[in-house]
Amino acid sequence: MDIKFTAIQTKSERKYVQELYNRSVPAHEKSYFYLLWWKRKRKNVSFVNVYDSDKWVGFAYYSTHDDLVYIGFFATVDSKTSKKYDEAMFNEFKRLYPKHRIAISIEIENTVSDNVDQAAKEATFYHEIGFKPSGYYVFKETDSFEVVVFGGDFDIEELYRVNKEVYPLIGNFLSSVTRKQIQKRV
Repeated sequence: MDIKFTAIQTKSERKYVQELYNRSVPAHEKSYFYLLWWKRKRKNVSFVNVYDSDKWVGFAYYSTHDDLVYIGFFATVDSKTSKKYDEAMFNEFKRLYPKHRIAISIEIENTVSDNVDQAAKEATFYHEIGFKPSGYYVFKETDSFEVVVFGGDFDIEELYRVNKEVYPLIGNFLSSVTRKQIQKRV
């Protein structure tokens, strides 16, 4: 596999990304697509195509702050090969940001959720490719997420700083709401 990230440059590329975003991100986890699209113009935000050689296989939306890469969303087009592409994508993140830690929030098993099996598989996958629990959990309505990190420790204050940079007008509001939803487990 030859995974590469490239800028989304054309309307047709954006259309492919938006269609995949709408199909792959659960409705209750979605942000407004055009807000994400607009935020990609910030220096610390990237919304990119993911290619395997010349074949478009998905997208990634992430932000950077100091030595932290926080992945907000990513998706691949083919569910049969998604595990291979997901792992290759994380290897590309590691290659592009060798001195950075990489963090992502993953859904955890939740008796209210209808995808308990999927959440367990996802947790196993991230563990297998080197991600470790950060000890931080995000609780939103009926969903629960665990922040996992690759390459070092993680302090939730870093995520609050990312929010403030990416969303300067509402970053303080997001952080205050998020502070109520995040718990540290020992």
